[in-house]
Order: sequence, then structure tokens, then C-alpha cells
Amino acid sequence: MAHDDPEQASVPDESDELFMLGDAEATMRIGAAEPDHEALGLHIANWWLKARRLRENMFGSALFADPAWDILLDLYTARARGERVQITSLSLAARVPHSTAIRWARIMTRHGLLVREKDPKDGRRVHVTLSEETWAMMKDYLERLSRDPATRAPPFLGAER
Repeated sequence: MAHDDPEQASVPDESDELFMLGDAEATMRIGAAEPDHEALGLHIANWWLKARRLRENMFGSALFADPAWDILLDLYTARARGERVQITSLSLAARVPHSTAIRWARIMTRHGLLVREKDPKDGRRVHVTLSEETWAMMKDYLERLSRDPATRAPPFLGAER
């Protein structure tokens, strides 16, 4: 699924292959070596996106808005899937108006979190990705969460692992 289509927000669902634990689950079995914390970190990011959408559906979006974090999570999971994200699709991922998503993308680009790239095939399109430093920070952050016993209570990690 190409993320170039703005209608294809990268919020995972249960059928999303990367939403499932896959190999990471196998490494969590009793007797297994160290868990695959990179895969678990990606799973946490996917779970987080899904949990935020559920919260929004239940409580509404007026009280809860964190477009910068939604954009970071969306771009992290899109990169892990090998997808390119058009700047116009950030509003869908962050569940904010287009102008708000573009404003946040500018701010985040100015701070070195994002990189904007013109589409070489269509100069009207702009893709946005995490900078290498931001990618590394997100990966480290999510992997640390996967290692922390306090974060193992959510169902994707299991309470006793």
C-alpha cells in the first residue's frame, strides 16, 4: 500500500501485517533469547496510533490534540513499511485540518525533525520523512519502552514478560 495516496492514512488496524507482533512474538516465548526490541518498538508505535484513534472516537477530538506526535508516529511507521508520505496526507494522519498539519510540518522541519523532498516525478508533490536523527531518536525511544518492565502491562507485550 503506497502512502503517496492521501486517502490512505497509515493508521494500522488488526489486518495490518506490521501491527501484529510476528517474529517479535516468537522471540518473547519462554526460553527465547532477548526479545526483538526493534520490532516491539514498531508494534508500540502502531498500537499507540490505534489507541489514539480509539480515544478520539470515544471522547472526541476537541479535548485531545497532539499533531506533532501523531506526525512522528505516522512517519515512523510509514518508513518501517517502506512507504513515502506526501505532505498533504499528514492532516489525515494527525486528524487535524490541512493548514494545521502543514504548519506543524514547517515547524518540525525548522527544528530538524522532518525532511521535505520534492517528488522527482512530479514537482508539485512534496514528500516528508523523519530526519535520520529523528528516526534514530524515535527508534531508541520505542525500543526503550519495549525494554521497560513498567510498559509491559499493555496487551501487546504481556504482563509477565
